[in-house]
Amino acid sequence: MNGVLNLLKPPAMTSSDVVFHVRRILGQKKVGHTGTLDPGAAGVLPVCIGRATKIADYIMHGDKEYIAEITFGMETDTQDSYGRVTRVSEGDITRKQLESILPGFTGKLLQKPPMYSAIKHEGKKLYELARKGITVEKPPREVYVHKLELIRGMQNRFLLRIRCSKGTYIRSLCADIGRGLSACAHMSFLMRTETCGFRAEDAYTLPEIEELAGGGKAAAVVQPMEQAVSFLETLRCDPYLYRFLTNGTPVDLGKANLRVQADTNYAVYCKDELIGIGKKAGNTLKLVSMLKELGDSRR
Repeated sequence: MNGVLNLLKPPAMTSSDVVFHVRRILGQKKVGHTGTLDPGAAGVLPVCIGRATKIADYIMHGDKEYIAEITFGMETDTQDSYGRVTRVSEGDITRKQLESILPGFTGKLLQKPPMYSAIKHEGKKLYELARKGITVEKPPREVYVHKLELIRGMQNRFLLRIRCSKGTYIRSLCADIGRGLSACAHMSFLMRTETCGFRAEDAYTLPEIEELAGGGKAAAVVQPMEQAVSFLETLRCDPYLYRFLTNGTPVDLGKANLRVQADTNYAVYCKDELIGIGKKAGNTLKLVSMLKELGDSRR
């Protein structure tokens, strides 16, 4: 089985837990998720199976969309509702006040990674250090918030819709918004509604997948790799290039009839088959991820 499963992760389960359950349900060894979602959060978690694990990084780098609840009046050490309260503030934040500050948190931002995160420092994850009371100052990272919209709410509790780049911490965004209003704030709810085109309304829960697997129908809900890489630019090569591509030989762009942009990942097709992910390297097209089994590449 090769493809991507659009899974709806429940709260109180880690992304690694999800992978464990999918392996068990589908009887597949090669399974990987496409980016950690906080244990307390719910939402879309695409899971790659078989050869599709090679495209996990490409899906992971796509934009994300979230629905988050920001609650004012309290900060925690984890920046969400599961942490220890570290600071409180008095007074109510109004809808008008919140709306006035949101534009300042869109576009390119420098965001300091939270201590309770999976980012590593000298081989240790930050949350492992944080649990031991060790604090590490990591340099701010550049993220991009495409859209930040107030959906509804009043008197210190508001729902936000956020569309952002990979690596954006919504917990940190909520805490920073609070500080921007001279108040304390934390993220009290989070649901990821989309990642790289995989949407929550199309996702399946683990019990649904288990039921389908019991009836021998699980493969029907696994997106084929051709569909899973549809967010990439497509490059269709002449049939004579088939043996070069399937052997991993770089294609001379000066001789081939191909227009390839630098710093762009392409889903490379030849003879109507998805061969792999290609990228320009000098004056050649090089496959950086082979998606076709070499066993069926000889024609």
